[in-house]
Amino acid sequence: MNIWKLVQTLFVVFIIVLVIPGCNRDPVIEELKHLKEKAKTKDFVDEERHIESALSKWQNQTVDPEPILLTGDLSKSRGHEHMYLGFITFDEDMDVYGLGINEVYTDVNSMKVSLTEEYPAFVHRMKPEVLDFRLFPVQIRDAGQRKNEQQWDKYVKGEGIDVNEVRELNLWRATLPPVWVSIPEPNGVNVYVYIYDRAGNKSDPIKLFPPDYIAN
Repeated sequence: MNIWKLVQTLFVVFIIVLVIPGCNRDPVIEELKHLKEKAKTKDFVDEERHIESALSKWQNQTVDPEPILLTGDLSKSRGHEHMYLGFITFDEDMDVYGLGINEVYTDVNSMKVSLTEEYPAFVHRMKPEVLDFRLFPVQIRDAGQRKNEQQWDKYVKGEGIDVNEVRELNLWRATLPPVWVSIPEPNGVNVYVYIYDRAGNKSDPIKLFPPDYIAN
């Protein structure tokens, strides 16, 4: 089984088990606590802070519109070319629309230059879930590539695709226009990712690190 399918399956099973009648447990709280412990173990300070914020919002008896990015990482299977960006989102009104990539470059004179691109990657893949695991392929920015605004404009309008069909996970990934991201490099480029919703609310960013390599 593909490693990411296994991860997603385990995530779904975890939620299902928690909502079995009679268990009297809140699946969102349980999963957030689980993620917090993982972040604390790895000393991911930003992720831990974001998860604590999600816990607070979930327990305040109010539907908060601002999305929160809980985790974010780059991964690649050994022996394969594809790079993936995976993250877990928290959004009480369940309208996450896209993600932003912010890259900060340091040149030979120690001057910093910033590039930000936003990708409406979830316009045709909305799922009614407060907590959601998202994973999709990204393209490596290694020669100054930029977001193709025309391609993304056509994608948002649904041109050339069956909007209903692309709600299926694999077809959705296959129809996405390129999402460009640089490989983070110490003293070279810092890469941050955030999410935003249909109203334009943005999460705080999470810093990405060089990709983890996963077994096939």
